[in-house]
Amino acid sequence: MKKLVLVVIPTMENAYHNLQDFAAVSPPIGLASVAATAEKAGYEVSIIDGDAEQLTLDRTIEKIVEKNPDYVGSTIMTATMDITQVFYEKLKAKLPNITVIVGGPHVSALPEQTLRDSQNIDISVIGEGDETIVDILGALHRNADLKNIAGIAYRDNGQITITGSRLPIKDLSTIPLPAFHLLDHTLYRSYGWNNWVNGYRKPLGIIFTGRGCIGKCNFCAAHNVFGKGIRFFSMQQIKDQLDYLMEKWGIRVLYFQDDTFTANRKMVNDICDYIIEKGYDKRLEIMVSSRADTVHLPTLKKMRQASVRWICFGVESGSQEILDGMNKHITIDQIKKAYALSREAGLFIAGNFMLGHLGETRETAMDTIRLACELDEEYASFAIAIPLPGTVLYRHCQDKGIPLPTWNDFGNVNTPPIPLNESLSAEELIKLRRLAMDRFFKRPGYIMKLLIRMNTLSVIRDFVKMYFVIRAERKAKRL
Repeated sequence: MKKLVLVVIPTMENAYHNLQDFAAVSPPIGLASVAATAEKAGYEVSIIDGDAEQLTLDRTIEKIVEKNPDYVGSTIMTATMDITQVFYEKLKAKLPNITVIVGGPHVSALPEQTLRDSQNIDISVIGEGDETIVDILGALHRNADLKNIAGIAYRDNGQITITGSRLPIKDLSTIPLPAFHLLDHTLYRSYGWNNWVNGYRKPLGIIFTGRGCIGKCNFCAAHNVFGKGIRFFSMQQIKDQLDYLMEKWGIRVLYFQDDTFTANRKMVNDICDYIIEKGYDKRLEIMVSSRADTVHLPTLKKMRQASVRWICFGVESGSQEILDGMNKHITIDQIKKAYALSREAGLFIAGNFMLGHLGETRETAMDTIRLACELDEEYASFAIAIPLPGTVLYRHCQDKGIPLPTWNDFGNVNTPPIPLNESLSAEELIKLRRLAMDRFFKRPGYIMKLLIRMNTLSVIRDFVKMYFVIRAERKAKRL
């Protein structure tokens, strides 16, 4: 039986440094889904999660060599492409005959360049990999030509060939449940600030109710993999995953990791009814993400009844002009209303904000900082816009001749910002992000609200720890 190893290449240290303890370590659901279809097709599959297992690159390679697979696959983000090149160069030195197959948002946006960047990658998967992986493995097993497999790029006699596009999977009910049994559930945890509610971050489970997003934000690269619009899994699939994670993993924290969980109101209510019916609401703390234009008070109240504690909004900017330039299709008033409704429903709120988008000035950035402080939320994150491949921001950089760094410097925490506007340099963007964090987190009224609303000891412990971590990161000029 042919062996496939799917690997999470360890990148946490490179991405977060001293902030690692506060970052979530989530089950790799994308790889687990690919693993499930490959297993169903008769292949022997295993998953090595280098980040969750806290492995070095070399130890991860050793574990793969021990399994002696025929095929190895991984997901690549733009900021991990450089590490991926090093990883597969080292792996192929040990196992020169393996076939390396990669996918993910970076690969889907730049399938040909991915192969040019790394001579040790053999096949790029464009878009969803669930069905494509079975076609690839079948062709390799038969020594058949890969040209008839839609949605890939591969090497053919020294030349790179890109096949025809593959449409997104229309009926997601045809996909088996993710191969949760291949993962060690004890290794996964939620974000540090999640423990402010009940003092715990694990065991953590992840479920997607659909793929894709109703949004058209021009900074987001998710559509590179899932296409435009949103497709939903069947209610039975969602129930089966809930049952598995509750019974087999004993999860206490659950993320519905959809970009917009509240996009399908009927499904949300059905999920909540099932959670309550099964009594899972008494054991779970749930987090979801939403858009400000999709919330509905009765549904928010039902979500709270079903143990949803956190709702996260992609606010992005406090300037309507910048929001319009992002193609967000939401207004400041909608954001404020969504926050008010979520608060009325008894939910804790986290806001995600972005600095440095196209057209940003110091004045519009200050509008964002002021809005973040004005909104009644328990947590806020401040990112700097990244021109990811496959986005309008990336094309803007190409069109304007804006120099782009190596792939490793497309990160959000440990790398210098990539200025998109002449009015804001990298240094100024760093100062604005520091100002945003200081203004938001150091407000006495904010801290008092947290101590009243949350688990007091957890909040105090986290803030003390975060103080020293941020000092270390700023001393290293990474934050």
